[in-house]
Amino acid sequence: MNFFAVLNHWVHLASVIFWMGGVAFQVLLISPFVTKDNPPRAYIVALSNRFQKVISPLILILIVTGGVNLGFRRAGHDTIPPGYISALGFKVLLVAAVVSIHFFSFIRFKFDQSSVADQETQRLSQNRYPKWTLAIGAIIVFIASMLRQWKF
Repeated sequence: MNFFAVLNHWVHLASVIFWMGGVAFQVLLISPFVTKDNPPRAYIVALSNRFQKVISPLILILIVTGGVNLGFRRAGHDTIPPGYISALGFKVLLVAAVVSIHFFSFIRFKFDQSSVADQETQRLSQNRYPKWTLAIGAIIVFIASMLRQWKF
């Protein structure tokens, strides 16, 4: 057993758990209880800023450890089956979509803070990004488990 491969896979899984767990917490526990002025907008902004600061490095960790995982998975094999490559490509496409959602919501959130738009509209527009992230993230985790069980 290669200790570095195990450690790399563990770091990759821990990063996914922190990211998707945080998004699930936001969608399932925080969002349903947010009303127009309760909790105060400053609290929600501070919470969102902290979440963005934690998640952005995790995205980089996920990309690097995912590439290393593929290298370890491929070690000792001359070819990778085309079906595996197709599923992996679809997973990478979904990951790119989730990363784009994350950064676009971050940019939009910063832009909305500086504008004079209605706070309720801002709250509702911010709520859809975590829902999409959670849904696509669940599909990514399913594809990852499928790829992990693929024998070649």
